[in-house]
Amino acid sequence: MNKVIKTAWIILFMQLLFLSGQLQAAEERASCRVCGMWIDEYKRTAAELVYKDGKKEFSCGVACMLRMIEDEGGISAFESVKVHDWVTGNLVDAESATYVVGSKVIPDMVPNYIAFANRAEAEAFAAKEGGDIMDFGIAYAENHG
Repeated sequence: MNKVIKTAWIILFMQLLFLSGQLQAAEERASCRVCGMWIDEYKRTAAELVYKDGKKEFSCGVACMLRMIEDEGGISAFESVKVHDWVTGNLVDAESATYVVGSKVIPDMVPNYIAFANRAEAEAFAAKEGGDIMDFGIAYAENHG
């Protein structure tokens, strides 16, 4: 009987350890402050915003990034703002990227802004999938005009 109780306690202890590890991992998982979606589920559209004090924040996509910029009073509130290039996945400067909005592809949410480092790649994407091509200034104005 003593051995059964000891085994039960060991199993219970192991389950509690496992559960506490899962809770800690969930707490550390980054979410978008605008919409609450998990950043790691939207790696192809996520944006990285670095404030002047060095603090980093991430958004799930361009639409939420534009909202965050607006909330802070404009792009000048940041040291840098980068978006993921749809083709390579590399981070590129948000102001120099070309965007396609309104395509058939909806990677995160609507409006479905998709960023490209290369304008020709954005044009090819829009020719195939539809959507309007715009630069950062137009995307910002349309999203918050």
